[in-house]
Amino acid sequence: MSVLMSQVPSQMNQILALRDKFVEISRQSDEKLTSMIDAAKNFRCGMEPLKKEVDQLQTRVKNLEYCINGLSHVQNFYKTGREVEQIIIKGPSGSLEEYIRAMDRIKDSLIYFNQNNTEHLEYTRLNTLLSNGLKALNKRFEELLSQSFTTMPAEILYKLSEKEDNENGDENQPVLLECDSVSDEAVRSMLEISDWLRKAGPLGVVASTGNDGQKPHHHFPRPSFFGGSDSSGGGSYQLPESLAQYCDFRRDLMRVTLIKLREYQKSIEKNPQPTRARSNVGGSQLNLSTPGRRRGLKAVGIVWDVNSRRGVASDIRDVEDLDSEHYATSLSAFLILIERERLLLDRLKLAANSHEAHFAYSLICNSALKDLLNEGGTYVRLMSRVIGRGEFYMIVSLLTIMRRFIELSPSFVQTLKVVSTLMQPMTNLVNRFREQIKATFDAFLQQLAPGFGSSQVPPDATVHELASNVLLFLEKLMDYEITVGTVLTWEEAKVPQDATFTYLTTVTSKPKMARSAFGQYILRVTTSLVGNIDKKSEAYSDDLSRTIFQMNNLRYILTNLERTGLQTILNEYDTAAVDKLTRILNESKHVYTRACVCFFISHLL
Repeated sequence: MSVLMSQVPSQMNQILALRDKFVEISRQSDEKLTSMIDAAKNFRCGMEPLKKEVDQLQTRVKNLEYCINGLSHVQNFYKTGREVEQIIIKGPSGSLEEYIRAMDRIKDSLIYFNQNNTEHLEYTRLNTLLSNGLKALNKRFEELLSQSFTTMPAEILYKLSEKEDNENGDENQPVLLECDSVSDEAVRSMLEISDWLRKAGPLGVVASTGNDGQKPHHHFPRPSFFGGSDSSGGGSYQLPESLAQYCDFRRDLMRVTLIKLREYQKSIEKNPQPTRARSNVGGSQLNLSTPGRRRGLKAVGIVWDVNSRRGVASDIRDVEDLDSEHYATSLSAFLILIERERLLLDRLKLAANSHEAHFAYSLICNSALKDLLNEGGTYVRLMSRVIGRGEFYMIVSLLTIMRRFIELSPSFVQTLKVVSTLMQPMTNLVNRFREQIKATFDAFLQQLAPGFGSSQVPPDATVHELASNVLLFLEKLMDYEITVGTVLTWEEAKVPQDATFTYLTTVTSKPKMARSAFGQYILRVTTSLVGNIDKKSEAYSDDLSRTIFQMNNLRYILTNLERTGLQTILNEYDTAAVDKLTRILNESKHVYTRACVCFFISHLL
């Protein structure tokens, strides 16, 4: 224990010595570290100017690189014309992608010169190349259109329009649609050209400006027919160059297709074949054709007297190309072609949006629509002109067309959703036909009023020409039962003008209403005819001839009402009408019998 205690002082001295040594070393380290920090601070201060100089040098290097790149870029603008000239000369028919890249370079170079130096000769050269390039692209686009599309064969269009069976009897044989027959390569090329022309924008317009300063870029007015206007407002709508070119081509193609359809119909009439009715139509009221006989403008019809024949031949010569059946077929073909245009434009994707597509449809249909409207208006005007001469047989032409409007009404409703600009002109046309048909029916009744017309009667008291003509007229109307009934009940139905085609889709589902209205008209005509015959009988000087004349005409009327089936339609409205006429006939027979008895008695006495 004492040994340990004796060692404590020595150990404490050692510890204190170590502490002093550590303190000394720490002090020396602090001095060295402080000197190092001071040296570092001095070094940093000395490096600041050098760092600034290095940063400045780096900035200068970047500026030099930017200038070099910019100079190279500018040099490319000046070299563009020389490098792409041969590509532009060769045209886009070789490699369209290479040609588009060359046109992009020209466009970018022109943007540079427009912003910096429009006086340089290279600017003029590039403008010339761009103008030539645009012409070549437009020409190539037109070539693609001509190579890819042609008129629809008239025979196929006729069969589709009339819904006739195929010659081989296969009704389900598909017809190759135009949108399916175009090759993918042609579609891709047209789309590339269209996209580039659309993106070229104002540069393309400026470059393609002619010497007279007029821009060839299409600027079309909005379609406006019969006072209509586009619902979107504004006075005009500008289509892109390629889409306008496409619309022009398709518009002309549609018109030529319809013309060839007419020529085909004329050719098959020169070589008559057994005709067939439209396969989707049932009932006599919707039968379009009768084997061996064509209805329309040139049909044999009603002539009231010899004087009314004057001027008929000249009218026929003026409109000898008019044919109501041809016109009805053209209406069906028109709707078929519109649907094909919709499918085709959807596949090509040339329109950027629905509004542009809507306007394109309207532009494509414009010429064909005007032709149909003008021809339809001619029928109406001609009918109103010949009513005064009693040429009521022409009503068959209007009824043939009106019947086709009824048949096509579901298709019109669907089409008008796509091309709304057709609604107003086609609705106006349908209502013009309807109003003229109704006016003709009313004028026909007026011609039958007692005392109207010539008082000349057959000397032998046989059937008057008036009775035979009236029954022939009514018999012709039987083929248009639904159409006649629709016209006669239109005002009663109070159809809004904008719902015209929608209402027409419902008339075939209401045959009894149409049949009853037709029966009422037959009754009115027959009643007026009997009254007119009674009035004409006064021209005879003796009662016996007067009675015989009345009996012959009444018997003729009753016999033909039953023979033609008009009596069945008449019974739909009034079942007692025929009985009344029969009763009048029987009374006339009694009068005739008494007159004969009195005549013989007077001669015997």
